[in-house]
Amino acid sequence: MFDLESQIRKWKTHLLSAGSLGHSDIEELESHLRDSIDELTEREITQEEAFLIAVRRLGDVSVIQDEFAKLSTEDLWRQLLVPADNPLAVRRNRIELIIVIGLTLSAGLLSKIPALFGFGDIETYNLLYMKNGGLFAFAPAAIYFIWKRSLPLLRSFIVLSIFPLSAFLINLYPSYEPHHTEFLTALHMPIALIFLLLYFYGGPAVRNSKSDQLNGQAGKNRTGWQNTNTRLNFVRFAGETFIYAVLIGLGGLVLTLIGAGTFELIGIDVFPFISAWVAPFGFFGLFTAAAYLVGQKKNLIESIAPVLARIFTPLFLLILLSLITAYIIHPKQAYENRDMLIWFDLILAFVLGLSLYSMSAKDYTHSTTSEQFVENGSYVDILHKPHMLWDALTLALILSAVIVDGIALSGIISRLSAYGFSPNKTAALGENIILLTNLILLITGYVRYFQAKQSFQKIVEVQMRFLPVYAVWAACVVIVFPPLFNFK
Repeated sequence: MFDLESQIRKWKTHLLSAGSLGHSDIEELESHLRDSIDELTEREITQEEAFLIAVRRLGDVSVIQDEFAKLSTEDLWRQLLVPADNPLAVRRNRIELIIVIGLTLSAGLLSKIPALFGFGDIETYNLLYMKNGGLFAFAPAAIYFIWKRSLPLLRSFIVLSIFPLSAFLINLYPSYEPHHTEFLTALHMPIALIFLLLYFYGGPAVRNSKSDQLNGQAGKNRTGWQNTNTRLNFVRFAGETFIYAVLIGLGGLVLTLIGAGTFELIGIDVFPFISAWVAPFGFFGLFTAAAYLVGQKKNLIESIAPVLARIFTPLFLLILLSLITAYIIHPKQAYENRDMLIWFDLILAFVLGLSLYSMSAKDYTHSTTSEQFVENGSYVDILHKPHMLWDALTLALILSAVIVDGIALSGIISRLSAYGFSPNKTAALGENIILLTNLILLITGYVRYFQAKQSFQKIVEVQMRFLPVYAVWAACVVIVFPPLFNFK
């Protein structure tokens, strides 16, 4: 069943991800698109046909090949939006590449700021660089999105000011032995900043029209960074950027080692230069470079994402089952071994990330059959999707994660009763409670989905609304924990 509003939202999201149009331009295009659709439907043309014709009118395509007729509606309009090669597009691509190179280098320059205050040795002041690393890496990426998305400058720079303000705050805080709160800041600062990047990725939210508010659609038709599909796309973007950054980093490491070995053969020691300049410029500039490549290789990534999700879901399920088995054999380890609890939390974080990535890789816009179910006294369409096996594996992964989280929580509570509160244990307690709540919401959603009581889209909406909880908690750990625990 064709859903016009859903297709228009996806059309706008696609335009936004392309990065060639600003928000005001997209809103104007949407107005023209709707006018064109209304005009066509008055001629007794179906909504689906009217939508495709209207998108074609707004597109910039020189030729439409016959094979497009074989594609589904969503695939077809994506193809209609592919711009023809022209000098303006080539020029913009060159400018974008120059900007990306400049911002990548600026990330390295930002990492040299501590050296101006006498903290230039990364090995000696590694914790300082760890807690500022997210600022060095993500601030240039935010500027890149401001340019690429043509975001409103004043509002964007107000939000961008959070980066220097955060840098001022976390470096103003003192740090005393054993530096637990400083280490927690280093771990949680990137979490808060990655959510801040969502604003620049999706753009500012546009206030809903009065008609949407009167019809009760204000929450469903959220735009910009508040939009559910935008948040899901950002989850996918973050996962792919991480993968690209790892691959680029490994390639850069091999190249650096080969170059250093070559210089060593002729009696020149370049390792001091590498550690002082090459390493920080390469490491902190990785994120912006990877973000650029993700955008350039978007079509390739869309085919890789489901494959990666299906490979790692059963593997992580096996790891969780192994952890549960290890706990059954040695139950006291979860209460006595602090490192085991930390390891549990680390794996749970990866599992949640994989669940989100699997969600973003799942194509829930196509279905095989449909039926209706009653919700709040009204009939609602529910779609039965293919590939239910992978959904079942994801549910099994989440169920196993709940068991592991329960073990970790019991261990943390036991250690709190024995040794009292500390920064690490308090942070771990809060994070495990948040994780457990999130996992239970996912389980509830998947069970209702398998029972045909709700669509998969509802699971996505609930999860995307829950994401800010992690950012708020991370910000709390960064801002509140140091003074709360006397900066120790």
